[in-house]
Order: sequence, then C-alpha cells, then structure tokens
Amino acid sequence: MTRTVLFIDPPAFCTTVEGLVAPALRSRPVVVAAPGADRATVLALSFEARRAGITRGMPVAQARKRCPDLIIRPPNPQLYARASRALDEILRRYAPVIEPKGYGHAYLDLTGTSRLFGPAVDVAQRIQRESSDRLGLPLAVGGAQNKLVSEAAAEVVKHDGSAARRLGGSDDGLMDVPAGSEASFLAPHEVTLLPELDPRMRERLDDYQLDRIGEVQAISERELALVFGTAGRLLHHHAMGIDPRPVLPPSVKAEFRAAHTLGDDSNDLALLHRILRHLTERLGNRLRARHLVARRLTVHLAYSDYATAKRSVPLAPAALDVELWNAARRGFALARDRTVALRAVGVTVDRFLEADLQLELWGTARRLGDSAAGGERESLHSVAPSPDGRAVQPSSRRAADLQSAVDRIRGRWGVKGLRVGR
Repeated sequence: MTRTVLFIDPPAFCTTVEGLVAPALRSRPVVVAAPGADRATVLALSFEARRAGITRGMPVAQARKRCPDLIIRPPNPQLYARASRALDEILRRYAPVIEPKGYGHAYLDLTGTSRLFGPAVDVAQRIQRESSDRLGLPLAVGGAQNKLVSEAAAEVVKHDGSAARRLGGSDDGLMDVPAGSEASFLAPHEVTLLPELDPRMRERLDDYQLDRIGEVQAISERELALVFGTAGRLLHHHAMGIDPRPVLPPSVKAEFRAAHTLGDDSNDLALLHRILRHLTERLGNRLRARHLVARRLTVHLAYSDYATAKRSVPLAPAALDVELWNAARRGFALARDRTVALRAVGVTVDRFLEADLQLELWGTARRLGDSAAGGERESLHSVAPSPDGRAVQPSSRRAADLQSAVDRIRGRWGVKGLRVGR
C-alpha cells in the first residue's frame, strides 16, 4: 500500500495567532522576541517583517534599524499552545496518526483512509477550509509519500506568496508530489529546502559549489560517501526524496529503552548475557507490537565506581529477539573496556522504520504476534524498507516464524510461559 503523508505548515504561525487576538497587528511588521534582553533575538516574524529584511535569529536591535515601525511582542506559549490544540482537533477528524512538530505544525499519515475521506488532496483542502472558517488560520500543506518530501512541498507553497495572501481553503495553498516524482520535484530547488539539513553540511556543500538539489542528485551515493562519510549516504537518499521514517504519534517515543540494576555488582559474563537477552526480548516485543524495526542499538553500562560507558552498533532492519540479542552482545563487548564490576546495564534502540509484512501464498494476512485463525496456517515474516526503498528480508524465514510462535505463546501464557535457551 502506498503511503500518504501530509505536512501541515501554518505560515508565520505565532505572529498570525497574535494577529487573531489583536487585529491591529494584522498586515504590520511583527516579531516575537524576549522583552528587555540586551541580546534578544527574533524568535518568529510576520511576512511583513520578512519583507523588511528581518530574519529569524537576528538581534532585535538590528531588526529595529532595518524596520523602524517594527512591533515586538513577547512570547506567549499559552496562546500558541491553545491555537495548536484547536488546529489539532480539526486534524484528528481525518488522520489516524499525527506527529506534531512544534506549534501548529504536524505530519499526518493518511495511508489507507481514502475509502473514508477520499483522496489526500481532498482531505488537505477540507482541512484548509475548516482551519480558515473556524480558526482564521492559513495553512500551507504538502503531500507526498514520506515526511521529507511533504515538508519540502509545504515549504515551497509557503514561500511562493500564495499562502501568505489567503486564509487557506484553496488548492493554491497545497502542493501534492505524486509517487515516483520526488527526485524531479526536488531537483530545481536549493539544497536548503531539504528539511533539517545540518548547517555544517550546508557549508561543505557551499565549498563544493553545490547549490541545487539536482546537482547533488547527479553525484553517486558512493562518491558522496567518500567525501562526506556516512552523512553523504543520508544526503544522497534525501536528495533523491527517499525517507523511510514513520509518522510517529507522541505516545511512541523516538527511542525504546530497557535497563536492569543488579542486586550485587558483578563481572559474571553468563549473568550479564542473560540480562542482555531479557532486555532485548522486552525491546523486541515493544517493536513488534508497534510494527516498527530499529536501525541502531546502544548498550549503556554503569560501573560500581559510578563511571559509565556506552557503545552503539548498527542493526539490520528487523525486530527479532535473536538479532537484537546478538547486537547487544557486540555492543556490550565494545563498551566494556574495564575490569571493574558492573552495577547496571541498559539497552536502547532507535532510528525506527515502519515494518512491512509479506505473505506466503495461501497464507493468512496477520500481524506479527496476532493469533492465527482456526485451522489456517500463519506464515509471516517481517520485511522492512532499506534507505533506498527496497525490501530487506530477515536472516531466516524460519527464525521469523519461530519468533511469531514465541510471541503468541507469551501473549497467552505471559513472559515466563516460555524460556528461550541456546
């Protein structure tokens, strides 16, 4: 099933909300900045202030020189949060999964909702109209298959001027990027359009005179990796519009953590490895329950003398207990560089991707951990997308089937209902 993601981006949200409360501020150059601070900087600004040459992060004293009639408002987090909640009430009517990103901004995962609400473009226009009619908030909306491209599309809409002149409710405040056209959409734009581009990476791209995303696309992933290291591979994927990150609601944290404090400080490897197995089984169960896979595992150690250590290891996109345990033992061996006894051990997994499922012919469509229907054979295994969008198989179909069986047994009889040996 093709993913459908919308990014909601209210242009100049904070100053627009200020204008809704105080109509006299509308169409005036307004900035939000801490009052009375000698080194106060601009935190948010209106379109009129932007046209006057003011930018976010500029010192207030410099902003006053550029715009003598500038209006400065102190931050009002309660007001912005109230407006965000009101907008969220509209969004929740259409999207089963929402990931907030600051005041008023959010990713919406509409995958599988077309039968309920129609095409994503229609949903976006409906949200724009409701936001305009009920709240008076203009919305720039970007639609695509992933978070990165949808956010970039909203940014293009926001800066073409149309969203600034209208109170939503029109398709000129919306840009939809069809599946397969992500690279061609991004190509003509400057590299600064890529969301969350590291400033140091931007400087290095300037050094190589790479100003457009299309210029980055023309360089192979291998060549970018040779110059920029691991960050070059990520840059290549982003430039091509590849982003496998799932839309995660606030209830799902960006990382899962499990830890154990020993009753007595110990250096017993057999005991420590059993603890690692227990911790990774807990993490694997949480990942599979949320249909996620992790790309990185980190082992945290606390010594009896209160010194700490940690080490991260990469993970193949899978959520099987045996793979997590093997990775944890590797990380443990790398992190434990002292002979001092340990008092606590922790394991963290992060860099989540969505898990997908693949069925064997005549199999029954079930999620990992679900019980099979009576008499029907359940033969599922986890398949997760790699950064280039291709499916990555787990190490063994048999191991995945075994994991599914273990989860069903534990789901019925509890964690102690089955113990895994070597």
